[in-house]
Amino acid sequence: MYTMGTEEVDAVRRVAERKQTFRYGSPAAGHGNEVVHFEQEWAAHIGVQHVLATTSGTASLICALAAFGIGPGDEVVVPGYTYIATALAVTNVGAIPVIVDVDESCTMDPDALEAAIGPRTRAVIPVHMQGMPCNLERILSIAKKHSLLVAEDSCQAVGGSYRGRHLGTWGDAGAFSFNHYKILSAGESGAFVTSNARYYERAFIQHDGGCSLWPEVVGMTEDIFGGGNFRSNEFAAAILREQLKRLPGILDHLRSSKRAFVSGLELPDGIRVAPMHDPEGDCGVQTLLTAESADVCRRALEALKTAGVPAVTPADSGRHIYANWQPIMNRRGAHHPAMDPFRMAENAECRSEYAPDMLPKTLDVLERSIMIMHSTEWSSEDRERLVEAANTALQTVA
Repeated sequence: MYTMGTEEVDAVRRVAERKQTFRYGSPAAGHGNEVVHFEQEWAAHIGVQHVLATTSGTASLICALAAFGIGPGDEVVVPGYTYIATALAVTNVGAIPVIVDVDESCTMDPDALEAAIGPRTRAVIPVHMQGMPCNLERILSIAKKHSLLVAEDSCQAVGGSYRGRHLGTWGDAGAFSFNHYKILSAGESGAFVTSNARYYERAFIQHDGGCSLWPEVVGMTEDIFGGGNFRSNEFAAAILREQLKRLPGILDHLRSSKRAFVSGLELPDGIRVAPMHDPEGDCGVQTLLTAESADVCRRALEALKTAGVPAVTPADSGRHIYANWQPIMNRRGAHHPAMDPFRMAENAECRSEYAPDMLPKTLDVLERSIMIMHSTEWSSEDRERLVEAANTALQTVA
């Protein structure tokens, strides 16, 4: 969680006092329509036609794939550095994830994407990790060339942009997360976004299997199918409406920290600032450095930590590295064999041979990467002190 205060407490109170907490309800009966208002406000903020508030980023990705009609017999390309949810969204709809390398930006390598495309590949999920935009120009060009649908995983890049346009709005659909660790937080929540009316309707049905019982489906042209239950609620939406007001300030603070580090670091030989696909659109969650070797990375990381600089390596983030995605590595895609995509006859020709060492390039990149994590609580003096401390620490690694 980055920032939260009395405004969010007041938002929860206003919902509680209305005693109307369900997503659906009439204002005439005292319902606040917080979910609807948040959807409208988020749509206006990022510039899309349709927003669907969900329970999580995972739910939003599932809704995107269901909206696309992805299912058994299909492959979806995902990067080897992302939260396991990206891959689980694929198996949840009965498809098979094809895992590819990231480059030194720690985002999907476009060359690896193109090399992985096969006859059953139908979609790609580029992930804007740690607030860093992917190389969308190349990824979208490749997707168009091969007629692939694109679901942008913007869960860790809320408010980020690429060439002046919000992340999550470049692909056919986008997914956001607002859980405890994200730039905007309601504890656990998410959003599916698109400007395609058909995809929105299909996502709406997927997010609420009982939607035919509510007036919100009046006017929809898609046939109702059996979806799930990924509905948001009035408490989460009320919090997010207040969080959205904070977003410009949060991003300005984070980006100021990144500019201070990128411009102020005096890096020794063997360490450099990692490539950025859009420095202005980067959320500024962290400053990413690349070392020439894993040994240099570890020594630099230890020196930074000793100096009080909040630094980590993504190599230690087990939950975000493909090799630690136990259900995927073990090809156990569901609780019942008949529902497991890895055991479905339709997927017999899909590629699902996984191994912990299958992406040596990704493992090498992560072992050589250092992330200096930024805080919204830093003052300008804190930034200056930490940049100076980082410079002093890194000189010991030369």
